[in-house]
Amino acid sequence: MTNYDPKSLKAEEFIHDGEILATLAYAEENKNNMELIQQILDKARPQKTETGYKCAGLTHRVASVLLACDDPDVIQEIYKIAEEIKLAFYATVSSFLRRFIFRIIA
Repeated sequence: MTNYDPKSLKAEEFIHDGEILATLAYAEENKNNMELIQQILDKARPQKTETGYKCAGLTHRVASVLLACDDPDVIQEIYKIAEEIKLAFYATVSSFLRRFIFRIIA
């Protein structure tokens, strides 16, 4: 069996049965760990910077915890953060396009 390598271009290295099973086990083990879930949600939330917004991103393993959680409040928070990310993305793109267009016409 090959080793897990998430950056590999070979499917048998980045699609790894052992990693999938470990991720599912981690999600099942932590799906009700509200302290961990809150940390994950906080990390997922976009952060405003001087140049726009920054999203830290989540690994597949911590994202699996959110997917396994069936708490209605957590699910609602996931949707809220997704909306924040969408709005942050459009605000950043819009700001970039305004600066780009201004440079073209100036």
